[in-house]
Amino acid sequence: DNLAGVSSPVKSAYFSVSGTYTGNGSLNLTLNGGNSQTYTLPSVSSATYFELLYKDSSGIINPTSAGSYTYSFGIVPSGVTIYGMGVQLHISHRYVPPACGGLPATGELTSVVFDTTNSDSIKPNYNSFMWKGSLNAGNGRVRFQLATSNSPSGPWNFYGSSDNGVTCSSGAWYDAGAPSTPVEVYCAGQYHNNQRYFKYKVQLCSNTDCIASGTISPQVNDIVVNWSP
Repeated sequence: DNLAGVSSPVKSAYFSVSGTYTGNGSLNLTLNGGNSQTYTLPSVSSATYFELLYKDSSGIINPTSAGSYTYSFGIVPSGVTIYGMGVQLHISHRYVPPACGGLPATGELTSVVFDTTNSDSIKPNYNSFMWKGSLNAGNGRVRFQLATSNSPSGPWNFYGSSDNGVTCSSGAWYDAGAPSTPVEVYCAGQYHNNQRYFKYKVQLCSNTDCIASGTISPQVNDIVVNWSP
């Protein structure tokens, strides 16, 4: 992490002390000979697990620049015998966050299953897509694919077209254009009509080519799939 310019990088520090013990007594913990804390342990006759947390509430561990630092952590048992003791230091710190790069080129969302007619006897025709939202003054795009089935469990094969229906394929997308503008489902006759259930897939591109990364993402608030019986 980059700590340049951070005057007090350590936010908090604490030690966890664990092991097993027998007897009836206490543990006294100190850091650099100060900030003494005493922990009373319940009386036990057989080896019993314990874990204690010791917080550096005085801010003794507070380096302000890079380097090697040494601290002494004192543990003094009284009336108890400790076995297999372990000590860990936990530190959370501030740092200079890295500079943000561009957004991913694309992000995709696949919808839940929609039932068009609630009846196997009424067959839908799929007409258009439309999205509502904003391009956020960016150079992004919004694209769609559609999948249909006569079973709510699929199979789901998504198709799109980048040439107004001349070709339809699983690797192509419908360009949704500007928000609130319907776009025809050109592949409906070949792949979708007369199938009761549908799912859509929406792709958000941060750049117009949907390959290079951009800096602003479109914002999609709602999606409308128009169909008719």
